[in-house]
Amino acid sequence: MRGRGLTTLAAALALLAACDRAAVPPETARSAIPEALAPPVAPPATPSAAPVPPPTASESPAVEARDWAKPLVAFVPRDECVRLPGYPAFREALFAATAKRDADALVALADPAIHLDFGGGAGLDELRKRLIDPKGALWGEIAALARLGCAADGTVATLPAIFSRVPDDVDPGRTMLVTGNEVPLRRKPSPAASEVRLLDWALVTLKDDGFDPAARYTQVTAGDGSSGFVATAKLRSLLDYRLIADKGEGGSYRITALIAGD
Repeated sequence: MRGRGLTTLAAALALLAACDRAAVPPETARSAIPEALAPPVAPPATPSAAPVPPPTASESPAVEARDWAKPLVAFVPRDECVRLPGYPAFREALFAATAKRDADALVALADPAIHLDFGGGAGLDELRKRLIDPKGALWGEIAALARLGCAADGTVATLPAIFSRVPDDVDPGRTMLVTGNEVPLRRKPSPAASEVRLLDWALVTLKDDGFDPAARYTQVTAGDGSSGFVATAKLRSLLDYRLIADKGEGGSYRITALIAGD
């Protein structure tokens, strides 16, 4: 009996050892599962980034600037008159005489009935008198027209071009042309003041206190409603001097008016 018990015990121990060798650890069993069939493993959690607040106006002046930068109509000077037969030669003679301050040459380009003001001033003699007046500024007024373009209406040439191209809804008595690109509209009448916006050959309206040509800055309102101060030297009244010329006898251009105001 004792021998049979030992035999039975040995068999049981051998069977247990065989089971231990056949058992597969959980880790090994899991790795044996095909990857395509394995359940997805959630990625490790990452800390969420704190929301970034939008830049304030003081932190981002460029954004602030773009908030008001609405497009304005630019009345850039254009010379429409170069296509008019005879005008290019007239223009060359006009500004050559102006550069030399040659009164005789300029008078020769004028019509005998040239209009010079709204009070009856007219004619070649009056024109000559004003040109040779040492206290007069007529030469400078003519010279300023050279860079302001020319509007062509039939055979009529008008300098500056803007005078003949003013929009119908504009009051010429209270409107100024900004003469240049990227002219600052400032918050205060000082070159150190911050800019409200930049103006490119824009039309602006005078404030109620009007226009003082001796002032360094003038308060105006732009077409988008923005207000500020522009250097007076960069403003030109729509009613400032204009020169009107038309073809006279023989087909040559003659100055029919050199006049300011209304």
